[in-house]
Amino acid sequence: MTGAYRIAGVGGQGVITMAKAISTILMNENLDPVMSEIHGLSQRGGSVVSDIKYDGAKSPILTKNDADVLIGMKTSEALSNMYVLKETGICIGNRINDSGKDVVIDFVEGKKVYWVDCQSIAGDDSSGSINMVLLGFISSMDPKIHFDDAMKYVSNAFGGKYTERNTTMLRRGYEAGVRIFGNVTN
Repeated sequence: MTGAYRIAGVGGQGVITMAKAISTILMNENLDPVMSEIHGLSQRGGSVVSDIKYDGAKSPILTKNDADVLIGMKTSEALSNMYVLKETGICIGNRINDSGKDVVIDFVEGKKVYWVDCQSIAGDDSSGSINMVLLGFISSMDPKIHFDDAMKYVSNAFGGKYTERNTTMLRRGYEAGVRIFGNVTN
């Protein structure tokens, strides 16, 4: 059975980095992923979307009701991409205040949505860490993305000070997910 992820954010948030991590983890699980990336603008702040399909998919591009998992690195990007989610799909989004008003959205179009306060989880080190916090969170609840596999990928993909920071953020996101879901994947 084919499965699919959509990762949506803006330039500079690490959408492509997260997509490569998930694709590599799926490949190591012999799930044969295919990945795309779509850039709305080629500068920081422009929309960036990456789609990943696996297990027999021929094309990675998602359309309406295709995604099992939607990962939104910005609240507005999660909401604007909600249409790709299957009825049984889940959305994991970074809960940030895009508008200057308090953003609380618990129920969107009958979908299962988990809003993660990545800035609070990351602390003072949140700049450039949202993707790792969300990847860690996902690894706590998605049986295809094991925390140990994510940690191995991050440890090998980054060098120097970035390895330590990214593994720390990955672990913090995982621990936040475990507090909600328990230890589902490991």
